[in-house]
Amino acid sequence: MMTETPNKLFEVLVRTLRAKRPDLLRAPFTVGDLYQQILPFRHYRRELGLETNAEYELALMNLLSGAGGLLDVDEKLRDQLGREVMQPNPDASRVRDFADSSVSINAEAEARVLKAQPQAPRVSGVVRSTSVPDGPKCRYCSGSLPEGRELNFCPHCGQNLQVLNCPGCGAEIEAGWKFCVSCGKTVPESLREG
Repeated sequence: MMTETPNKLFEVLVRTLRAKRPDLLRAPFTVGDLYQQILPFRHYRRELGLETNAEYELALMNLLSGAGGLLDVDEKLRDQLGREVMQPNPDASRVRDFADSSVSINAEAEARVLKAQPQAPRVSGVVRSTSVPDGPKCRYCSGSLPEGRELNFCPHCGQNLQVLNCPGCGAEIEAGWKFCVSCGKTVPESLREG
């Protein structure tokens, strides 16, 4: 499962950055931003198939240790987390010790993910499939959504389809808000309409 989890985590990371923060596909970001704002456990645990925060931190540790060359990380981060991962009982919380360390997406690994999974356009919490014309899909689990009714939550994974994220800091914003309550950035008109 450990080789599979970093790959899945990376795939979700790439999809999330493409949808919410495409600028970070080519720029470094901190480990703290990764687990606090970009892919917080509370929002992505179901999609990642992880039940506990410790499992999530262990998956992050594997990814940040350079597993599969998916992220470009500095030597200190790679070496220290790599040694920790090899321990019989790794301390997954060590990821937090590197909150200020910068990492970036490996362009070759990103290209492999994008080649394997073509992106479908997102419409207000709903993904319309480009390959199978069978109706709207949940942006979190890709489950089919019922048509002809207002959707607030996915009937398959329970994720809130009305949650929007600030393009500046990633904090949750509500439809209709003109400004983010966390960073004060103006919310684009397209997000305000929900």
